[in-house]
Amino acid sequence: MLRPNPSGASVPSLDDVKGRPVAMSLLPPAIYGKRERRDLASREAVVRRIVAEFQDMPGLVLSLKQASRFLGVDEAACARILTTLTQAGVLRRSPTEYYSRREPGI
Repeated sequence: MLRPNPSGASVPSLDDVKGRPVAMSLLPPAIYGKRERRDLASREAVVRRIVAEFQDMPGLVLSLKQASRFLGVDEAACARILTTLTQAGVLRRSPTEYYSRREPGI
């Protein structure tokens, strides 16, 4: 059934849309539970790039929001990566929550 729109042209209604069933197959739970959802190689590449950015620019100091935008990583993932790098001693986090490269001997 066609119905008029404000411009006067007729447009199809949603009742005219014909659907068809879509076949989906899920893995058996025994296999599904063992699959890794994350792409670990991609994550490692992002971590290496973040470390390289801080090494190439020794004076670089970024907040989480700035780091997320600068590095092109969503904020939640960026927070996890920066926390991991801080715990590993690669970066340091100031009391005001800015991240910078950990200098040797500090």
